[in-house]
Amino acid sequence: MARNPGHFKATLKKTSSRICSIYTTKSKTSRTGKLLLIISCLVTSLILALLLFLALIFPFKCGYTASMAATGAFWLCITIAMCISQRVRCFATLFLMSIGLKQGKSLLIMAGTVAGLFLNIRNILSNLKGLAKSMLCTVEAKLVSINQPPLSNYIKMLNWVGQHLKIYLQSSEWWTGTYLLNFTTETKVDSQNFTDKMAEAERALNQTAESVLAVIDTVSSAGKTVSPVLGVVLLIILTALYLKSFRSDPEHNNTFITRSFIKYDENQRLQGKPSVFPLNKKESKRYITVPSASFTRKEAIAMLKFSIPIITHSLAWVFFVGVDALLYWIIMTLRKHLEELKPLHCLKKATVTQDSIILGVVQNEGRINRNFSYDVHIFENKCLPEPELWLYKSLVPLSVIFGLLLLLVLVSSKMDQLRLLVSEQFFSDQAEERIAVLHAKILNRRARRKVQTPQVALKSFTTQVGFVDMMNMT
Repeated sequence: MARNPGHFKATLKKTSSRICSIYTTKSKTSRTGKLLLIISCLVTSLILALLLFLALIFPFKCGYTASMAATGAFWLCITIAMCISQRVRCFATLFLMSIGLKQGKSLLIMAGTVAGLFLNIRNILSNLKGLAKSMLCTVEAKLVSINQPPLSNYIKMLNWVGQHLKIYLQSSEWWTGTYLLNFTTETKVDSQNFTDKMAEAERALNQTAESVLAVIDTVSSAGKTVSPVLGVVLLIILTALYLKSFRSDPEHNNTFITRSFIKYDENQRLQGKPSVFPLNKKESKRYITVPSASFTRKEAIAMLKFSIPIITHSLAWVFFVGVDALLYWIIMTLRKHLEELKPLHCLKKATVTQDSIILGVVQNEGRINRNFSYDVHIFENKCLPEPELWLYKSLVPLSVIFGLLLLLVLVSSKMDQLRLLVSEQFFSDQAEERIAVLHAKILNRRARRKVQTPQVALKSFTTQVGFVDMMNMT
């Protein structure tokens, strides 16, 4: 026999309402109630323990064994404290809710700065370092080309001239002497100073790049480790301050009209006391009825203020991502054009003229030509820069973080209402006191307005009468 869906929903609603009542109150309950309280505390503390476990694994990079041990001890202690204390349960609930508020925004902004900004800056410096190394490599290659092809060609040309001179003299009839060819050459290019300068420049480049990257790595590691700790500490402090202000200061942020307030006003009306409903137009704008799905002007302004840090940080992220992509495009374009450059062809021409002297007259017997050529590469292929682009490493986490921030912007204004409703469930006495204070505040504002209205009218009437008297006198 199939179960009735309506009966199942009613049972589920009744059970959840009972669990919520047991979880938020501190009255003594039966064994079943205590069991439900323990289960609900276990679930809430488990969520907190999972957050701690993720923090130990990723930002702090602790081992799984140590993380599991710390998480287990934390889970046990928090569960016991929540089962005993109502304040701890309220604090834990508000703590989880506050993650989606400004503190959660700060954590996400810090995570985006660490994950995206430092990563793009690191890649920019890495590409600049590669470009500088490419230039140094090319200069060193030019030194080798200076030492080898031109000078070796000149040596070959001198040897060739010497050999042809010997052949010419031995074949001449008028030559009666002996020609000894002992032609040796030695080349030397004084490039030691140049080599030292190049080595010094490369060493300075490596030291500067390593220093900058070390600073970036240190700041990034510190940000990944310190920012979650500071965020959690700040979250705990602000949640404790909110809880304290809610319990001790009835006028603090007391502008919300809840269902309990409506019931209180109805009881006041039935007792013959002044009632605040219906609210006028100004009061409806000043005092917000919760829960409410629509956005008021005050909430829209709060959302805009909430979004200002997100917009500024997002612009910084986009700027550095754009600079990284632009630098990559410039280097790749430069590499492409350098690859298309053809080497320079250098041609050296040597000429030997054969002359003979007959009866004192110089006779030209001909000339011999020889060409020496070599190629000079403007930019060595092995020295071409090879930039990297890490957009997938930065855009993916930044996109996720930006999406979560947009979600926080939409729900940020409503989270204050939920936090108020949760606090009223845990501390009903303080909630009733806040309702009475707000009710009296609205009535006092109306009373002052009613008193001020006749005074303003009387003042206006007196001014008009005085003006008429002055006109009659004139």
